[in-house]
Parts: sequence; structure tokens; C-alpha cells
Amino acid sequence: MARIERRTTTSIVADELRNRILNGDIKEGAQVRQEAVAHELGVSRIPVREALRLLEAEGLITLVSHKGAEVTRLEPSEIEELFEIRTMLEVWLFEHSIPAITQEDFAEAQEALDAMRHAPVKEWGPLNWQFHSSLYRAANKPTTLKLLKRVHDNADRYVRLQLTLSKDAQERAHQQHQAMIDAAHMKDTYLAGRLLSDHINNVKGQIIATVAAMRE
Repeated sequence: MARIERRTTTSIVADELRNRILNGDIKEGAQVRQEAVAHELGVSRIPVREALRLLEAEGLITLVSHKGAEVTRLEPSEIEELFEIRTMLEVWLFEHSIPAITQEDFAEAQEALDAMRHAPVKEWGPLNWQFHSSLYRAANKPTTLKLLKRVHDNADRYVRLQLTLSKDAQERAHQQHQAMIDAAHMKDTYLAGRLLSDHINNVKGQIIATVAAMRE
């Protein structure tokens, strides 16, 4: 029997705000007013305040004394650090996962990759995480995977920005992702790790250049 998911008001508010931030509907540096959110969503200020604390822990919101909450604005150096963390964690997970990846894992990754090819940019975040996590799950490192999810979420809004502004970014990402699946199928740990590292570093460079140009 399938488990019934029980979501608190706080988690519902947090999910809504998180999605708006990641989709770019709430821009970096923008204030998030508790009263306005509570009124719009039809809830009290208490779950909104708790939701903002959750998002602060994820790095998406900054709580400023006497000013309230605002969407965290990352500097290029901080974005670079996020992607460096991604490289270290993901290559390690991928290399440990490859010997144990199942056909079900491959099928889930391929399904996400195929969906990403035709999905609007706003839907890329969950699909991109499905793709990557499917390839890392067999490493059986749940704590690292949970930590990586937080890093992905923090970087996701910048990935979506880059995909929106670059016409060939989606096709390039698709080709790189497919090459990673193919290398994992061949159990070529070295090649798979190198392809993944190159992919993350390429995305990092494009995003930093885009963000720097927008802020000039």
C-alpha cells in the first residue's frame, strides 16, 4: 500500500517559495515580506516565518535584522564555489556508483534526459536532479546525496538563467549527459568521471560569465 504523504503548512509554503525562487519569479536580492506571502497563500505568518527559516538553511533566503527576508544574491566567486563542491561530490559519487548501477537506475536517468530535451526551462531543475541522482544512488551514500541536493537547489536558478539566455545550451547539455550514461554503461569509471567533471566545469564557466555580464 502506498504511503500517504502528509505535508505541513510550513512545508507547503516553503515549497511554493522555493519554486518561485528557482524559477526566477522572485529575483535575487528581492525582499520576501511575511505579511504579503501569508495573505496571498491564505495562511498565518507563523508557517511563513518557519518556511523562511528552512529556506535560509538551504541558502536560498537571507534573514536580515530590521529588514526581513530577501532572496540570497550569490557573487560569482560563491557560484564558482558551489560548482567546485558539485564537482568534488558528484565525481566521487558517480565513480562509486558505476559498479552497482542497475538497469532501473539507467532507465530512470534516460527517462529524465529524454524529458529534458523537450521540457521548458522551468521544469529542468527536478528533471536534472532526477537524472544525476539516478546515476549516483547506487553508491549508497545517502548523507552525501542529501548534501548534494542542497547544493543543486542553490545553483539551479543560475543554471536555468543560463539555459534561458543560451540557445545551444540545452542541446550541449543533452549531449554531455548522454555521453555520461554511455560511459557508465561501459563501466568506464575514469571516462565517466572525466565527462562529468568537464560538464560541471563547462556549465560553471558559462554561468559565471553570464552573471558577470548581467551585473556590469
